[in-house]
Amino acid sequence: MTTTRTTIPPHAREHEPVPEASSLVGFLHVLRKAHKELAGEAVAHERFKRIATRGDARRYIDELMPQLIEERKKRHRHRHGGARGHTG
Repeated sequence: MTTTRTTIPPHAREHEPVPEASSLVGFLHVLRKAHKELAGEAVAHERFKRIATRGDARRYIDELMPQLIEERKKRHRHRHGGARGHTG
């Protein structure tokens, strides 16, 4: 017997509200804290308060992650004496 699974396209749930008690909410709060360190309380708060749906959350994550990754690279280079012998 063959079982068929229906998969939901990744963005099919974009208009659903962000579930209040979820790991997504926890992750968003971690991102907000990091955003606050980079951009300041006011900027982070204004951006965060616009998140209401899963699509908003996805866009927030997509927007912030490149900035956070770049900041992590900068801090790593600073802690390890610049780019000497470091390729990535």
